[in-house]
Amino acid sequence: MPEENFPFKKDRTEDERDIRAAWAIGFSRAAEISNVGLQFVLPVLAGWWLDQKLETGILCLCVGLFLGMVLSLLTLLHLVKRINEKK
Repeated sequence: MPEENFPFKKDRTEDERDIRAAWAIGFSRAAEISNVGLQFVLPVLAGWWLDQKLETGILCLCVGLFLGMVLSLLTLLHLVKRINEKK
């Protein structure tokens, strides 16, 4: 098979590599930011659900809120640190 017909040629230009890297970085960061949001919301929802099942008022909701804030803050700090190290 001749190399010029091969779909993944090795002689790509710098611009082509940068475009693919930008898309990959964009999707990766979107997933990481979504992860931060889920880590905040899911413990709160779990706390609310436990309060409904155990009839404990808002105790589990408050614990879930605190846990969600701590988890999302730690993940966000880790994400920012990793992005700054790459620059």
